[in-house]
Amino acid sequence: MPDVIVNAAAYTNVEKAEMEQDLAFTVNGHALVNICEEIDNFNRAQSRNLPLIHFSTDYVFDGNGNEPNLPFDRVNPINIYGKSKAKGENNILSSNVSYLIFRTSWIVSRYRDNFVKTILKKIETNSEISVVNDQYGAPTSAEFIADFLYELFQLESIESKKGLYHICAQGETTWYELADFILKTFVEIKGVPERALLPIHPIATSTLKTSATRPRNSRLCCNSLIKTFPFEYTHWKMQITEIVKVLLK
Repeated sequence: MPDVIVNAAAYTNVEKAEMEQDLAFTVNGHALVNICEEIDNFNRAQSRNLPLIHFSTDYVFDGNGNEPNLPFDRVNPINIYGKSKAKGENNILSSNVSYLIFRTSWIVSRYRDNFVKTILKKIETNSEISVVNDQYGAPTSAEFIADFLYELFQLESIESKKGLYHICAQGETTWYELADFILKTFVEIKGVPERALLPIHPIATSTLKTSATRPRNSRLCCNSLIKTFPFEYTHWKMQITEIVKVLLK
């Protein structure tokens, strides 16, 4: 018999979501109605208070302003992906279940396709790289999130922590600064002179042709999470370094 339900499933292709709107809303929004109803039915039948852990995104915000977004700041998504995730959040908040919603940002990993692996591949092939330098956030490793979940599951009463939280790495950067850090980490690990590699060029978001508009400010304030859960919060540079080390083995 379960003690907690974790929903980590999501439609995450931001560009395709603009064309596949129905699918994005089905997976990220409407599915949460069914999930919450099933949990509620189970709780009633078993006299339980089974909680739902759900992951959401900084894309529920419009990205205006220069301060980190607080958990209960007004949501105002500017693309379909963000709107579908905001719909999922609202469906949970409107339900009868105990919930822990964790918004995170700029997820990277040693697995599957993501920004770190893409930049490393370009560096290894000495390809031209141009990266936007006017979007701000905190790169956060999937392993960091997984470690947090493990510690969370050790708590005796998860449902007592009900709430909406932000979780991301410490610090902030831009996508360009992140790419440049990956380059410098590559140089340090491989022992190659940086001058032997093509430089990374900073560009403005306005120069890109994309279907989806991205928020400029993806900063998330994690203070409420830090106060509520005992966990070691690490800087994004430490998390990125560990990923690069593993990928370059």
